[in-house]
Order: sequence, then structure tokens, then C-alpha cells
Amino acid sequence: MKSNRLIVSILLLLSAFTAMSQRFNGGLIIGGCASHLTGSLVDSTSTIGTRFFSKPGLNAGVFTDIYFDDKSSLGLEISYIQKGSRKVPGPNDTIPGQVYQAKTALHYITIPVHYSYTFNERFSAFTGPNIGLLLRKLCTIEQNYIDYTADYIDQFSSFDFSWDFGVNIKLLYRVSLDIKFSSTFFLTPVRSYHNPESWKFGPLSKQFWVKGQYNQLVDFTFRWTLWGSQNQARW
Repeated sequence: MKSNRLIVSILLLLSAFTAMSQRFNGGLIIGGCASHLTGSLVDSTSTIGTRFFSKPGLNAGVFTDIYFDDKSSLGLEISYIQKGSRKVPGPNDTIPGQVYQAKTALHYITIPVHYSYTFNERFSAFTGPNIGLLLRKLCTIEQNYIDYTADYIDQFSSFDFSWDFGVNIKLLYRVSLDIKFSSTFFLTPVRSYHNPESWKFGPLSKQFWVKGQYNQLVDFTFRWTLWGSQNQARW
């Protein structure tokens, strides 16, 4: 219920901004991402030999950009995105104590709000917060032939508060490409540690910097402008 109210409120706010602005664009976005969960059993910084950004996913939705002047704009998106983490099976996965099967799929509705600065007619950079609402979670975690899925999957938060950094490159008249890095804000993990002493980081670092698991992803998204002002740079 709270998630529905948040989405409706943002849509109403977006409609008001668009109605007041005479310089705006809007359209569709579609692309893919590669993600991982830091601090997880499939974290590439651990000792079990997994990789960064090993979980592929889809990103699709709608966007609008509201322009303050020729250089600055505020962008808002509503999109469906697949995040998570995945371990690629290796030759040592059957050794007792090793993780031999691990996959987490987290499906979100995300609402990014980005400030964009245009450098020239083909290139701009953007940054801003990103709120994710968890729709679905699928997980398989097995270690030493013991299934930990039931204990693991119920501990994920319903929200993902992230921050985005990216660039936009104009490709065609109405088509551009967003290249974006996104990471969960360090004070709001998507899954908190329930027994922090059992993990590899020291207690002091866990109490502040490492509170649990965090989504991180690299995203490549095509933007197709369908309506609005056609003389703006980020379209």
C-alpha cells in the first residue's frame, strides 16, 4: 500500500512539473544491466572466485526530461529492472565448504531523479538518487551441499535507496544511449547483516561502513524520445 501511494505521488508531481514547463521531452527506455550484490556469498571480493557484475538483467520503462535552460535539466524515470548476483560454476565448486550454486534475482520498479548537465549537442552527464521498490525475489544459495535459500531470501528490504552516476551520448535524431553506474547508499543495505561477526569485515567497519549487502550495477539503456521539445540536447 505504501509503495502504491509513493508511485502515485511521484506521478502526480511529475505531471505538475511537466504541465508548468514548456521545455520537456519524454519517451521510452529499454536496455540491459550487469549487477552484483556486495558482501554476499557471490561477492567477487570474497575468496570463492566469483566475478563483478556477473548477473545480467533487463531495464525498461518511460522517462521525461524538464529543461531549465540549454545546459541544465531534471530527468525522472519509472522503469522495471532486474538486479541481483550470480556465481558462475567453476572446477572447485564441489569441494566441501565452497559455494557451488548461488543466484539471487531481485526485480524492482525504480524511480530515478537525475540532474543532467549538457556539455555539447552529443554529450551530457547526470547524477541523482534512485528509489527501488522490490516486486519479486528469487534465490538459490547452497554451500557445502546445504540449502540456505529459505533463511536468506526473507531478509531483503522492500526498498533500495541508490545513487546513480552516468553519461548520455546522442546516437540518432531521437535516440540516445545512457551509460550508468548505480550503487545502494551505504547506510541503507538491501539486506542487513543478522550476524555481522560471521563476515570477513572487522566489527568497527561493519557498524558504519558495511551494514549488509548492497546492489551495484552497470546499466546500458537506449532512450527513444517520442514527445515534447525536439531541440534539446538530451534526446
